[in-house]
Amino acid sequence: MYEHELINPIKSDNPEIISVIKLVPEFIKFAQWLATPRQFREVKTQKEFAQSIGVNEDTLSDWKKKPELWNLFRKFLSNWIKERIPDAIGGLYSNACNEGKSKEVLAFVRLGYMDINKPNKK
Repeated sequence: MYEHELINPIKSDNPEIISVIKLVPEFIKFAQWLATPRQFREVKTQKEFAQSIGVNEDTLSDWKKKPELWNLFRKFLSNWIKERIPDAIGGLYSNACNEGKSKEVLAFVRLGYMDINKPNKK
């Protein structure tokens, strides 16, 4: 998720964090920022991010100790990954066709036999 894609969070969308966090919109934006891979962050450092949302950097450090932050982090990261799966598969296909490396070809063929709606059973 890029910074310009950050949502404008509202408390009612995230009832699980209302009781433990006072600055809910800022807390949610921090979780989104953390879940954004570093190379895609417009604001690069935690200090700069704290300034951009109007909180002290120590507040962000305190929030990192809260399980609610990491629950949101997993949610945002999972969504970020899911939105990019088609592009990753397209890149894998291009590599398999153009470069013909056996690892890419095998990975792409295996995807053809995978049910993407069900988790793998072991």
